Amino acid sequence: MNKIVFCLLAVVLSLQTVHAEERVLRNEIVIHSSVDKAWSASTTSEGMKAWNVHDAVIEMKVLGRYHTHYSGRIGDAGTVTNTILSYIPNRMYAFKLGFPDNFAVPDGNGKRVPVPEVTSAGTVFAVVEIEDIGKGDIRVSVTMPGYQTGREWDLVYDFFKKGNDTELQALKKFLEAR
Repeated sequence: MNKIVFCLLAVVLSLQTVHAEERVLRNEIVIHSSVDKAWSASTTSEGMKAWNVHDAVIEMKVLGRYHTHYSGRIGDAGTVTNTILSYIPNRMYAFKLGFPDNFAVPDGNGKRVPVPEVTSAGTVFAVVEIEDIGKGDIRVSVTMPGYQTGREWDLVYDFFKKGNDTELQALKKFLEAR
C-alpha cells in the first residue's frame, strides 16, 4: 500500500512542476454574432472547415481529439492534434496543444525554425471562452497558459500571439457576414 501511495505522490508531484516565470497569452475579440454560431464555427469539423482550416475532424468530448490541417488532409504531415480536456457547451472548451511533427515558427529574420524544447514540454494549453455580452455581441477569448522562458518559448509565444489575433479576426469576418 505504501508503494502505491508513494508512486501516486511521485506522479502528482511530477505533474505539478511550477515555473516561476510562466507566462499566459490572452487574445480576445468582440463579434456581432450569437454564442451558438461561434460555438458551431469553432467546435465542429464543418464549422472549422468553413472559415479556418482545409480539413478538420473534431470529437467534442472529454479527451476527444481536435484534429486540424491548414493546407492538407488529416493524417498528412502538418496535422495538428489537440486533446480536449474539458468543455461546457456554448461557453468554453479547454485543450492541450498537440504540435505537428514538422512544427516550426518564424525567427526574427523570417526563417522557420523548429522549437523542440516547446513541443516536447507538453505545458501549453488553451482555453477558449465564448460570452454573450449583450446587444447582439459576443466576446471570444483564447487564453494560453504554460509558456516558459527562453528563445524558443519567446518565438512560440509571438507566433501564437499573432496567429490567434489573425484567427479571431477571420472568425469575426466569417460570423458577421452570416
